[in-house]
Amino acid sequence: MSSDLTDYYRGSSEYRAMLAEQDESLFEQYLSYFGRWAEPAARVLDVGCGVGTTTRLLREAGFDAVGTDTSARFLPDEPGFFVADFARRTDLQDGAFAAAGALNVIEHVADPRAFLDELVRVVRPGGLVVICSPNLTSPLVGARILVDLTRGRTPYLGVRSRRAALALLARNAGRSAAATLGRDAFAPREHTLASGVVGYDADATYWSNAAEVRRRLERLGCELVSYQGEGRTLAARLIARAAPSFAGQLAVVARVGSSAPDRM
Repeated sequence: MSSDLTDYYRGSSEYRAMLAEQDESLFEQYLSYFGRWAEPAARVLDVGCGVGTTTRLLREAGFDAVGTDTSARFLPDEPGFFVADFARRTDLQDGAFAAAGALNVIEHVADPRAFLDELVRVVRPGGLVVICSPNLTSPLVGARILVDLTRGRTPYLGVRSRRAALALLARNAGRSAAATLGRDAFAPREHTLASGVVGYDADATYWSNAAEVRRRLERLGCELVSYQGEGRTLAARLIARAAPSFAGQLAVVARVGSSAPDRM
């Protein structure tokens, strides 16, 4: 993570308040993956948990959940939470958890390959890795911004120009097509915190894409359990199933294998 973002997360009361005010319904899909495929009552890791809401909900679902974040300002001051940066190797032991998940985190990571590598490392063979986030290379992202600007809402990604939104829509169509054809870009993004927007992924530093996340996990020896195909609406589910790289959301669940991973 870049030093300016680290400082931002460690110092922003506004960002912490935004996290604390999120509606718990936004977490249902992420939590459902643990409920469906993780071992009951298993020890699980919730990476980038922010103010700890998802960790608490995992505990209420019966899991022995531990939460981490890069910012001590966000984390609850209680046992079961600690500061860690998964963009580099942590002090956690190999295979320490039965499952590890990250909700709306990977798009904020400067080195998503290293992030995925570390998630897989701390999960034992047969355990689960859950990644849910916006699919920022989707053309739907540009379309969403256009709707935001038309309706006078806070613009997603901090993009305040219709021209920029249209350009992003076209650019993302190319990015999604390239990912479908097997190109792994893991393209960095310049954050737009200067826009004054708090949240709405203005702080995102990676143009997240489902296909390249899936392929990275497979190279690490993981077996797919669920790939795209789900969404909050019927239209979202149909797009995710028919054209996964073009879907607005990224949802990948994989089971860690026993063979040595390929980290190239």
